[in-house]
Amino acid sequence: FFASPTLSFNTKTMATTSSTYHIRPYDPTRDRTSLEEICANIYGGSDYLPKVANTYVKDDSCSFLALTTKRTEDCQQQQQQQEDGQEDDTIIAVANYKRLPAQNAAWIEAVRTHSNYRNQGLASKLLQSIVELAKEEDRNNKHQSPTNILTCTVKSNKGMQRVFDKLGFVQTNRISILSFSALRQLPGWDAKDTSITQGKPLLDALDLNHLISPGARSIPASSWSTITTENQLLEQLNDMQKESEGRTCGFLPGLHEYIVPGPKRVDLKQSMEQGLVLALNIPLDDKELSGCDGETTTTNNRKSESAILAFTQDERISSLKSNWVCSISAHSTLAFEAALHHAHSSEIAQRINGTTEMVPFCLTFDDAVPVEEGTIAHALPRVDDECVVFTYKLM
Repeated sequence: FFASPTLSFNTKTMATTSSTYHIRPYDPTRDRTSLEEICANIYGGSDYLPKVANTYVKDDSCSFLALTTKRTEDCQQQQQQQEDGQEDDTIIAVANYKRLPAQNAAWIEAVRTHSNYRNQGLASKLLQSIVELAKEEDRNNKHQSPTNILTCTVKSNKGMQRVFDKLGFVQTNRISILSFSALRQLPGWDAKDTSITQGKPLLDALDLNHLISPGARSIPASSWSTITTENQLLEQLNDMQKESEGRTCGFLPGLHEYIVPGPKRVDLKQSMEQGLVLALNIPLDDKELSGCDGETTTTNNRKSESAILAFTQDERISSLKSNWVCSISAHSTLAFEAALHHAHSSEIAQRINGTTEMVPFCLTFDDAVPVEEGTIAHALPRVDDECVVFTYKLM
């Protein structure tokens, strides 16, 4: 039995107790070995979490929580055991709660349970505590709209999906991501491949350039405007969501996450400074789109072709030589093709590495991008196990 948690809401000291387990902040000094044990068989032994755990701890917008084996039925006995150094406080499950105030949202990530303790409802208990934390924070911020709590898992993880469903989360979106196992097969892409210094850019390596339509190729680089501030990015995302009638998610897609502006989002800030976050907005009657093979005749009342293109570096990537990630938000085939085409341009290469040679990059894109047979989105080696996004709307 897991009692309703009693929470203290200072992000540095927050803890919950119950008659069975204890929830406390992750301690990078004493918990590191236990975390590595929890993550040992995740992603074939290459889990990113031990590598980035300390960044969660240092980030004031995060509460990186651990559920431990510590019994708390007798507080005096617990205190005495702690003083004697006899207390068993081994972590057996973790989760990170990241606040995203710029978009009135929060993201639950890095949910892990030790293999010896799975199927006991521990992840559910930990996530329920996080939901209660979010509710309390919303009650303390009366002038703020309710927070949208977001999280994701893969399509095959039915157990986690049942947990989300039980807690009141609903599936709202998907994030399309390319398969890392497929990308590692490309010459020069695998981090262990020493035979080639650097592989070819994505479409060249996959030999898919021929699927970029003439219409997309005809859109000049000058049609892309550089996004230089967080507010500009948020406005562009909001405008695109309205234009697509809610088909785009309103967030910038990342690798099993949404990339949201904020003080700790240094990678996004650096990309903006380098001119690597851009927007495309072209009226559909623009003469530049006259060679689009008829696509503009079936626009579902769209007034423009729009897309957002962003390059960021993801420190979690270790299996590929390049940790550059290209994120695209779009809701038409033409706009998606135009973004991919521009992503391979010498202009973008110049901004990334000061040369005209583009670096390899992974790709992630919005669920609204049409993935139909014959399109480049369909031809790309996407993961079979899709990333599905769930939302909990606080009331």
